[in-house]
Amino acid sequence: MFRTARAAELDIIAAGSKVVSIGKGKVLFRQGERCTGFYLVLCGGIRLVFTAPDGREHIAKIAVAGDHFAEAVMFLNHPYPLDAFAMEDSELLFVGKEAVDSCLANHPDFARILIANLSAQLHHFANQIATLTLHSAMQRVIGYLLRYIEAGQESGRAVHFTLPASKHDIASHLNISPETLSRTFRQLDDMGLMSVKAREIRIPDVEKFRNFGTM
Repeated sequence: MFRTARAAELDIIAAGSKVVSIGKGKVLFRQGERCTGFYLVLCGGIRLVFTAPDGREHIAKIAVAGDHFAEAVMFLNHPYPLDAFAMEDSELLFVGKEAVDSCLANHPDFARILIANLSAQLHHFANQIATLTLHSAMQRVIGYLLRYIEAGQESGRAVHFTLPASKHDIASHLNISPETLSRTFRQLDDMGLMSVKAREIRIPDVEKFRNFGTM
């Protein structure tokens, strides 16, 4: 996130940051709590969950190493609009709002970094809305798996990787039932496009898999 930041800017951010450790299943923050900064995942995973008045839940985002969240809420001075839970033992970098404000006041060019990241997130959520409203369950699943191919281990045209979350959480994120996700995995397996064992995914031909998702 800060790869284009200057040393002086990083010094200010570092002074107002801290590493936060959280155990599996623990709450990072709750909907309605005051937002005093944003988070960047160092290792592990966090699920960000909207809860409807009737108790139904929808996973808005599954944040893994390198992902960040809560910047927009921080700038709006609004409380958190959702809950955040650790999917596994995790470490995060918490960047305080005061450090960000100080960096912006002393180094106006730093705003470009934040604008770029906020714009990227807006673009991601726009694509996510389009996916949920226009794409079939099969296309949603393939699109989701394609996000993790680059982080997988390659062997020729094949790649294998570990799902970042449980199938139940992934189904919620894709707005499909766990049964639909399992059925889609079986269909892709039957067609020879992928194999799945627990959370381990193997795709024998990445290009063929990617092309099938655009049909």
